[in-house]
Amino acid sequence: MHSRFLHRLTDLQYVASLQNLHWLASRAAIAACFDTGTIQVVKDEYNKPSLLVDGLLYHVSITHSFDYAAVLISSKNEVAIDMEKFDKRIERVKNKFASDEELHFARNYRQLTLLWSAKETLYKFYGKKAVLFKSQLSVDAFSDTAEVLNGHVHITDYNRQLPISVYILNDYCLTYIVQ
Repeated sequence: MHSRFLHRLTDLQYVASLQNLHWLASRAAIAACFDTGTIQVVKDEYNKPSLLVDGLLYHVSITHSFDYAAVLISSKNEVAIDMEKFDKRIERVKNKFASDEELHFARNYRQLTLLWSAKETLYKFYGKKAVLFKSQLSVDAFSDTAEVLNGHVHITDYNRQLPISVYILNDYCLTYIVQ
């Protein structure tokens, strides 16, 4: 993962709200990927973004978490990305997104955060609404040092197994799919 695609939000000092910081940082990351051209973010009926750059269509996924924003862009492949800060508070909501089987291997807040990020990435890749994270998205057991996770989307009209790449950056995990 090339660091030029990650932008620290704290480097942008003159924006009023965190929401504006996230928006600006993601747009700065997108702009850094292209030398010139007119860049337009367009969304489909499910709010999934794409890019139009000088009339050419690109797949894009955007994420932000606390101090960072990141984008993943491809002209050929579908993409999805998520970034989460490791935080012990995730243990309070684990039963809302993790199945009993997943709770057997994701036993600490770092593993739970990585599981949550992987499921967010699966959700973004699927790209439609009304997904049950606990039952329709799943991740196979993984080790603390895993670089690729095995994810699944179990929806009637869409049933896929997908490799989810993992990148750890200090107190953050970043997960992504390129297919």
